[in-house]
Amino acid sequence: MSDPSRSQQRRLAFAVALTVVAVPTVWLLNDDERPDDISTVIEGTVELAVSDNTVSTAVTDTIEDPLGVPVPAHLERRVTIAPNMGGQIAVPDSSGTFSGLASFDYDIVASDLCYAAGAELGMFVTVVNLDNNRSTTCIATATLEAPSADVVLHPDRFAAIGDPTDAPVKVEYRW
Repeated sequence: MSDPSRSQQRRLAFAVALTVVAVPTVWLLNDDERPDDISTVIEGTVELAVSDNTVSTAVTDTIEDPLGVPVPAHLERRVTIAPNMGGQIAVPDSSGTFSGLASFDYDIVASDLCYAAGAELGMFVTVVNLDNNRSTTCIATATLEAPSADVVLHPDRFAAIGDPTDAPVKVEYRW
């Protein structure tokens, strides 16, 4: 008896050889059916108009397809050019003091992290309780999904500025 895997390898080799020889032969034999009078004509005009920071172009092309029927094409495009005054970058106010409410959240994992509305990631934020003038400093983290106040602290950090039963408390915060 012969080995089934060896027989399978022979069948595969025969199929590959047949494909390598037969497919190009069929393709070459059918290649003669193309007509000899295929022609393509491209004619076009381009119009360019510039006014008030707007560039307008219109291109009209006529392409003759292999069947001899002209196909008109009309493309129009408007491009608005930005003014040359440069880009604008939003920078948070670093000199201002902001007022709001502060609370705490058990989801904040480290006691030195907090959420402060308007503060960028990694900024040191100083939070002052307006009722007793106690303050604390924390590091702003990414936003919470649904912040309960303008400033959200770790419970231990909140206890440094006020009684957790009084939450939320009025605070001033700055960075």
